[in-house]
Amino acid sequence: MKILKTSIHKTIMQENESDNYVGTVLNNRYLIRDLIGKGGMGKVYIAEDVAKGGMPVAVKVLYMSIFNQQISQRFAREIFIGSQLGRKSQHIVRLLSYGITEEYIPFYVMEYLQGKNLKQMLKNKPLTIKQFLDICIQICLGLECAHKGVKLKGKIIPIIHRDIKPENIFFSEDGKFGSTVKILDFGIAKFMTERTGIKLSESFIGSLPYCSPEYMEGRKVLDGRSDIYSLGIIMFEMLTGKHPFSPGVQSFENWYQVHHFQIPPDIKEINPDVKVPEELKNLIKHCLSKEVDFRPQNVTSILNTLNEIKQTINIPTESILAKQQESVKLISAVSLTAKECWHQTWPDSKPKGVIAFPCLLNTQQGLFPTFWAMLPRKEITTFLNTTSTLTEFISKMNIYPMILWGIILYKEDSTFHRCLSYYLDLNTNSNKIDRIIHKLSEIGYYHLLLFSLEEPQECSHVITIHLNINQRKELLFYLENRHTYNVLMSKEQVKTKLKSQYEQLRVRLINNIINRNKSKKNKLQNIISLIKSKI
Repeated sequence: MKILKTSIHKTIMQENESDNYVGTVLNNRYLIRDLIGKGGMGKVYIAEDVAKGGMPVAVKVLYMSIFNQQISQRFAREIFIGSQLGRKSQHIVRLLSYGITEEYIPFYVMEYLQGKNLKQMLKNKPLTIKQFLDICIQICLGLECAHKGVKLKGKIIPIIHRDIKPENIFFSEDGKFGSTVKILDFGIAKFMTERTGIKLSESFIGSLPYCSPEYMEGRKVLDGRSDIYSLGIIMFEMLTGKHPFSPGVQSFENWYQVHHFQIPPDIKEINPDVKVPEELKNLIKHCLSKEVDFRPQNVTSILNTLNEIKQTINIPTESILAKQQESVKLISAVSLTAKECWHQTWPDSKPKGVIAFPCLLNTQQGLFPTFWAMLPRKEITTFLNTTSTLTEFISKMNIYPMILWGIILYKEDSTFHRCLSYYLDLNTNSNKIDRIIHKLSEIGYYHLLLFSLEEPQECSHVITIHLNINQRKELLFYLENRHTYNVLMSKEQVKTKLKSQYEQLRVRLINNIINRNKSKKNKLQNIISLIKSKI
């Protein structure tokens, strides 16, 4: 389902001047402006949230009526689950609200996105391997999050999409890092079929090309492997521009036969121009297996394979040169800002003790994110050479808008380490916190300034720490959506939860170091034993 502004927008508007909803206000809050999309489950409108100063939103009105209180509660449950997913992953569209019209027709409200869907993107030509991998990895990150589930009444409930197709893969133009892939309509297919009695053949004719064999059989219990089959079809399409199966006449019966018995062709037969690694061919082949047990058992294994393939793909020479030039610019900027850090003194407003806090530093290059910490001199000396760092941003946005900014300094050859942390509370409407998060996302690295307890007057050590692209996107996502998060517990309660998660991360890191060092020691002993045996 598309949620975008395009030239098609005007055509749709002209065709739907008599639409019943355009110009009306749903639930005394959402002013419907225009129809922007139609699909098998409902219509999508652009609307204004009058309670939030006319903020643009997308409203989807379903093709059904709800007269039963029990079904109404189930609808609310599915929307609640969908909203949880949108908060957990930037690759799942955010559901903001829901309601039922005076005519008992259910609707739900989503974030308004500008961009296009995968179906529109594939109209021009198949994707390159690089484009394919970038998109697939983002789709898988969204699916992985959903399949791992959300907590409902103390239980973790895995969420299966059931309607993965190109129309439900959307490219949101965020203006910062290009396009972000978002999955639409989580949970709605399940509600429309299982909760209302609508048969698949009656309402989902547009989705039949992407249905798994077991879904078409009407099995009540499905798992993530059903979505994996649909993903396999999309993967094939992205590389070839064609669907792997051909039913002839479009009907439920023909698609049933195709999904159960037709063997997909080789990718090379459809698109001879694309060079597909053998590992990728095998992955798509397994995703398209008719039997669920022959498919990848979870999305995590698909992600691992895609990332391995991505690392082995050769980057063109022009890209290497461009990256080298960007690297030179980055090194220059890093050196200049790091140099200014060495001249900093411990602020009078901060106590002298083992503490840590973030700070936006005014430099010749503009405002720059830094993290300051005071430690014993002996400890800082330990970290002067060959120090490894781990930066994590831990959050539980579904219960409180707060981020724990955690930094672990450690040595690869020992278990000696130091944990630093600071809570970034997005619920305080602090411009300072917002600017720090914005700069971290925008710049992509920060400087850690270490001051000694014994001589706090001057900076003892500066470490430059880089963020990966996913961390940068995640921070921007949290910042842009901070006003949509609920506060379900106190600040101190959520701090306890985040601290516990940080401690688990610390323990895993130290255990990994111990295991690596044991392995190195055993290898060394084996080499020594081998040498001795030959003397």
